[in-house]
Amino acid sequence: MNVLFHTTTAIGVAVLLTNTTQLEKSHSLINRITTGIAAFTVGAISHGALDYIPHCYPINSKIDVAIGLAMILVVTWLTHKRYRIIVGASFLGCIFPDIADLSPAIINKQVGLNLPVFSKIFPWHWHAYSGSIYTGDCNVSTINHLLLIVVICAICWYRQEDVKRMIG
Repeated sequence: MNVLFHTTTAIGVAVLLTNTTQLEKSHSLINRITTGIAAFTVGAISHGALDYIPHCYPINSKIDVAIGLAMILVVTWLTHKRYRIIVGASFLGCIFPDIADLSPAIINKQVGLNLPVFSKIFPWHWHAYSGSIYTGDCNVSTINHLLLIVVICAICWYRQEDVKRMIG
């Protein structure tokens, strides 16, 4: 799935796992770090789920990476300092599998380097478990992408008080 959908998911993961009321009362760095670890873990698992479901790539890869990186930078910058570790961990978890498995080959192709390319670690990047559609029929993919956006919007709407406290 495109990076942009993984980064959008990271926002939903961070909002879903962050109880701002509890974190503001406790003032505990340990609680924020624990939530950050949970966000990283859930983010990596969500990456696998998204890559496993049938999907096409509706966004050009260069544009996708640029917008995804911009989203990470802007959202992290806008996030209140108290919650940056959680938001950052969520973003990292949601894109880590692609960084680990795909970035050396992409860098080699784009920059002309000869970085070593190893076997893919994450099973959803193996051909047998990937949901990538290469037949050109992307109707199911479009529905899956729309459902993802609806779910993330629903999470942010339902937890809008946490979103307001986090972005600030």
